[in-house]
Amino acid sequence: MGIIYILQPNGGFDFNEIPKLDADGLLMDGISHSYLVECANAVAGGRKWVDDHILQHLLTPRSLPQRAPKLTGRETEVAGLVSRGLRNKIIAQRLHVSEGTVKMHLHHVYEKLRLGSRAELAWATFGEASDHLGPSHKSGL
Repeated sequence: MGIIYILQPNGGFDFNEIPKLDADGLLMDGISHSYLVECANAVAGGRKWVDDHILQHLLTPRSLPQRAPKLTGRETEVAGLVSRGLRNKIIAQRLHVSEGTVKMHLHHVYEKLRLGSRAELAWATFGEASDHLGPSHKSGL
């Protein structure tokens, strides 16, 4: 049985704290029922799952003195789908774009976040390499 956390948007969570949650699924508070079901099904199937809204929230610079890289909405969307384990072809179909466009967005994500692979992106979202991101508030389901 997996663990799913629902995070508050203003809870002050950060990527450095996410690995400590030992979560299988992460959702932003206020999500739709269908999104919750999608997450629960993924976790029940043994996969990790992260709400795209969390990625956007965590990857959007707050009041940092230095210029932090900011992902576009589409880059965040692609990053979220990649972190769920989807292949470029499936992502392209879901987003109604070409596979080349998905690769371009993914390349921009890797550059902006200084990552080298899909695995690093997944770890930046869930695992030890999450030093790219930043205080965590959790609410259990």
